[in-house]
Amino acid sequence: MKIRRSIFFLTVIAAVFVALMFWYGKKKPVEMPPSTETLIDIAPKTSESRPSVSVPVIHTNAPTANAGKVIAITSEPKPPESKAERMREVLSAYNDVPIDFYGKLEDQFGTPVADAEIKGSIRVISGVRQGTDWLTTTSDANGLFQFHGKGQDISTMPSRKGYALASLNGGGNYSLLAPEEQRAHPDPNNPVVIKMWKLQGAEPLLSINQQYKLPHTEAPINFDLVVGKAVPEGGDIKLTVARPSGIVSGTNPQDWSLKIEAVNGGLIDSSGQEVITYAAPDSGYQPSETFTMSTSSNTWYQAVHQGFFLTSRNGQIYGKLRLSFHINIEPDGLMNVSFGGVINTNASRNLEGDPSTMNSAAR
Repeated sequence: MKIRRSIFFLTVIAAVFVALMFWYGKKKPVEMPPSTETLIDIAPKTSESRPSVSVPVIHTNAPTANAGKVIAITSEPKPPESKAERMREVLSAYNDVPIDFYGKLEDQFGTPVADAEIKGSIRVISGVRQGTDWLTTTSDANGLFQFHGKGQDISTMPSRKGYALASLNGGGNYSLLAPEEQRAHPDPNNPVVIKMWKLQGAEPLLSINQQYKLPHTEAPINFDLVVGKAVPEGGDIKLTVARPSGIVSGTNPQDWSLKIEAVNGGLIDSSGQEVITYAAPDSGYQPSETFTMSTSSNTWYQAVHQGFFLTSRNGQIYGKLRLSFHINIEPDGLMNVSFGGVINTNASRNLEGDPSTMNSAAR
């Protein structure tokens, strides 16, 4: 009887134990929320290697539907910028900049030029737009004017009846891509002075457009610009050419030289100013200038192109000319010589009648 009771109690205890184990297995564990200082690596674990992104998981006391859960957010890497995109960014930051131009118009006597119309053109190369912005203004009683805009650089063109442009400095480069010494530095208290030539009255000028093909000689060659001929002596210009024997060319360079002389007068290098010069200089002339083409230098050429102001025949001729000279390649070949420009044959320095430099507003 006692044995049966023991078996019964053992059976009951075993059943209770099994029931407890079954109930405990079904119960969900309690999830603990992460702390606010925890950084979770949210990069997905795949066979492909991707950069991992760590973000802070912020826990608040306010109950939400996702309370206590970590939400994974995938972030795709930004593709690298193209060359065109990088270029647009550079142009926008460095080439599309504010432009402030302050100018002052003066004539050859230093007198302000008032009531002149000035046209301005701002070149825009911003990476988004390429073009020109056109502006117009008028000089005040003191000859002052100003332009404002945005872009790379600016050019100005003043005009007034009875005047002609006499300088080439009416503009500036503002791009940060340009070297510092080449950039404009605007100052309203120190405006750019632009010269205008107040016309005194044109005089008759002789237009020069002469070409020659001549064999080489060691003797000087004289040119009469008035009659347009090479002459034995006299005239206005004398050329002396020195060259070695044999071929003189780019594939066979040899030393040679050209000496330019004014007959009973002098020369001044015009340095590109001839297009804005309406009177020959009154002083500073030199009797000659020699151009030497040496193979030991980096300035060897087969030709000389030179602009200069000229006076000849003891002050009877004044003018502005451009000389082009080409050395003969073969020893028995021909040298090419040409003169272009204008001269005043009235012993006057007045060059206002040059139609190639007069703009319509000045006439």
